[in-house]
Amino acid sequence: MCSIKTLLLVFLLSIASVQIYAQTQESSIVARAEAIEKAKENELTSAEKNIFAAVERVGKYKKKLEELDESFQTASGEAKESLILQRLDTYDKLVAELRELTALAVTYREGGGEPQVLLAEFRSNLLNAGRKLRASLDEHLQEYAANNTDRDTATPEGLKSYTFDTRLIDMGFSLLEEYVKVVEGVGYNAKPSRNYLQQEIPKRADLLVGQIRLNAEREQEYAALLKINKDDAEVLNKQRLLSDKSNTDTESLQLLIGVGEDVGLDVASYRQLLVKTTGSISADLMDLNVLSGLFHEWWLSAKHSMRENLVDFIIRVVVFIAIIMFFRIMATFIKRLLLRSMKSASVKLSLLMQEMMTSMVSRIVMLLGLLVALAQVGVSLGPVLAGLGVVGFVIGFALQDTLGNFAAGVMILIYRPYDTDDFVEAAGVFGKVKSMNIVSTTILTIDNQTLIIPNSKIWGDVIKNVTAQKVRRVDMTFGVSYGDDIPHTEAVLHDIVTSHEKVLKSPEPMIKLHNLGDSSVDFVVRPWAKTEDYWDVYWDITREVKMRFDAEGISIPFPQRDVHFYREEGAATLPPEAKPSAT
Repeated sequence: MCSIKTLLLVFLLSIASVQIYAQTQESSIVARAEAIEKAKENELTSAEKNIFAAVERVGKYKKKLEELDESFQTASGEAKESLILQRLDTYDKLVAELRELTALAVTYREGGGEPQVLLAEFRSNLLNAGRKLRASLDEHLQEYAANNTDRDTATPEGLKSYTFDTRLIDMGFSLLEEYVKVVEGVGYNAKPSRNYLQQEIPKRADLLVGQIRLNAEREQEYAALLKINKDDAEVLNKQRLLSDKSNTDTESLQLLIGVGEDVGLDVASYRQLLVKTTGSISADLMDLNVLSGLFHEWWLSAKHSMRENLVDFIIRVVVFIAIIMFFRIMATFIKRLLLRSMKSASVKLSLLMQEMMTSMVSRIVMLLGLLVALAQVGVSLGPVLAGLGVVGFVIGFALQDTLGNFAAGVMILIYRPYDTDDFVEAAGVFGKVKSMNIVSTTILTIDNQTLIIPNSKIWGDVIKNVTAQKVRRVDMTFGVSYGDDIPHTEAVLHDIVTSHEKVLKSPEPMIKLHNLGDSSVDFVVRPWAKTEDYWDVYWDITREVKMRFDAEGISIPFPQRDVHFYREEGAATLPPEAKPSAT
């Protein structure tokens, strides 16, 4: 029995022989004779030359397939398998050439040419080839059905035979589809072959649908057996072979969907099956009919499931909510208990550390509660935990900067360079620490701006904590003129400092003549005060110094400079406004 490829290539060979280059028959029509004369005189147009060149290429692959078929009849073992692969490769090239020939014929006709006149000599051969292709495809379908009665696809030999028969049938449908395109592209009637495809494709597709569903059931059986013994070599081998068979059936159905769509069939139901079995929702498999069909099926399934399991579903939801609420109450209780224990005198932890620890413990308790609740409603925790591990790895790799902030946050919590409500200068920012989490610190500036700074920037820079100590020294400088009495000035400053109620007696304040400046005699005044009283002392003493200096007749000089002019011998007398003066 000749293969489908051989039959089609017989038809193509009849085209490739192109007797338009040889002799003409006395009964030929005028158009045919003109085409022959053009070929003889080499007056073919570029489009016509391309058509004949495509026909010659098809003839070349036909000849190669004939040689492979002859060798295949006597081959065995690996040589036979190699010939099968060569035949499939040649088939792919043949289909590509057929598509090229179809495109050339269509382009030629759109340009005003008449391909049916150009190839009129071969009309009968062209139409006879369709009958041969249909008959050959019928034979392969019958052979496929006969072999399936005693073929075991759970063995390598059976699966190989099944795959080969499936490929032959796929090739038959694909070649017949290309034949229809070629005939209609030339301008002839391909209705018999088109009707044949419209009748046979649904039959073949329904058979493949049954095979795909059977494959899914067997896959579930093998999965159940592997749960009992995951190292069962026989079951693992059968599972691998079943996976290969499923791929073969799915690819065959995909090809039929494409052919069926080309000949005008409604293939939405088959696309739905592919989406459900393969999970593929690519654009070429989806359209509005497929989406609506899938949605309708899912809705019916959901309604049925709700109807059958409504009471159980409600109980599960109630149990889930109850467990979550219980763990939420427990998390709140543990948080309060932990916070109370950390505030005891024996435990010295910063407020930041206290907030961080209580927050983390509370979240861990809630996470445990969520896992317990999921387990109680029937969710398997193994895949969930495995998924969390994978997701954690991916997120950790993607968020390397965040991990750096996390590490810096841990170091800040351990070494405690600052605490909540401290005034700090870090990362070029000065303000009050409002809060901190494991990756960032929130600082409220003096002018009431909220800044969120990554912990890595703070830990990698100099941290200046101006409120870390309970007592601070207030540094101030006051200048008096060179004509003022120094002891008197010292006495006035000492009285001002010691009389302020917020200035500490110990350490003692310091008042010293510090510098003889260009315009003033400078005193440094350095009282000590509690950290929270720093600015009150600074502003109060500054105000009191100005008022007391005015009352005591002590002047606060402004910068001044003396300018002197000298006249040389013989120089002109200076005008009155240019005489030396002091400013």
